[in-house]
Amino acid sequence: MRALVFTDFDHVEVDDVAEPQIEEPTDCVVQVTRTAICGSDLHVVHGRIPGVVPGTVLGHEFVGVVDKVGAGVQRWHEGDRVLASFIIPCGDCWYCRHGFFNRCPECRVFGYGAFFGDVAGAQAERVRVPNADICLHALDPSLGDEQALFAGDIFTTGYDCAVEARIERGETIVVQGCGPVGLMAIQAALTFSPATVYAIDTVPDRLQKAKELGALPVDAAKVHVPSFIQDATDGRGADALLECVGAIPALLGSIDIVRPGGRISVIGVYSEPEIELPLNVMFVKGLDLKFCGTANIVGRWDTALQLIRDGVADPAAIISQRLPLDAAAQGYELFESRAALKVVLTP
Repeated sequence: MRALVFTDFDHVEVDDVAEPQIEEPTDCVVQVTRTAICGSDLHVVHGRIPGVVPGTVLGHEFVGVVDKVGAGVQRWHEGDRVLASFIIPCGDCWYCRHGFFNRCPECRVFGYGAFFGDVAGAQAERVRVPNADICLHALDPSLGDEQALFAGDIFTTGYDCAVEARIERGETIVVQGCGPVGLMAIQAALTFSPATVYAIDTVPDRLQKAKELGALPVDAAKVHVPSFIQDATDGRGADALLECVGAIPALLGSIDIVRPGGRISVIGVYSEPEIELPLNVMFVKGLDLKFCGTANIVGRWDTALQLIRDGVADPAAIISQRLPLDAAAQGYELFESRAALKVVLTP
């Protein structure tokens, strides 16, 4: 079958690979109908994820149709339309039993190599799905593939960040970073009925998309963001900030953007081993700093999908390119150069 594979640092290509098979009783094999390129796929391509070897099939955002069913699978049958979570929790540990699926110590990730479970990715015609009863979700017939696709990762990730920010009606919210996850966080934040959502970025196209989604765009290249937000809030600052950048200057800057007693919810990925924080300022302001970590997809996707079904959120609005799977390498080039906001692939 055809699949997008990692061949070397900064290089991917579409090649013929072996068909996936049932390896564990709880597996399904899913025929992929839509898959997407995610920003975290670039971490793999750039060599930031250990244990990824040449020939690894990439990709973890996908929807499809169940093609084969393992003997231990209870919920699924051939022909079922399904959405997959990008993380694969075990379903049995203390964390899974208590609904903290993203904290599962045995959690695996599609297309992330040996240190994340060595599960082939989904930028392919078919994919093996371990623990299928846990990490697949039925698709409502009213939802198209592209409508549901991002509930398995970036939309539910943005929603997770908004939930952890504890947004209340009438508040002033800042979303920092208008990449795909940030744009999802804007949509998620708006479902909590804040007074205003400000979107912070320096890329004009991303700011325009944030505006189309209902946020007020703020170009950080043109204004001093903390002063701008303070001026807009009678000197207080934002009630809550959703940090979707994953860069230390952004995190440190957020401390000045929120008001005393404000909340910072961090979904941006940080790999640095340490950081110097202005503890005196944070103490005096009484800030809540919440690191979301890996989003709780399985614990949150019921609500995320309901928001999409109700028309409250439209994750597919950020799709900028649709390509056949055989053009996936071109999709990576577009995404890397920021010529694409979100690329969807059809096998």
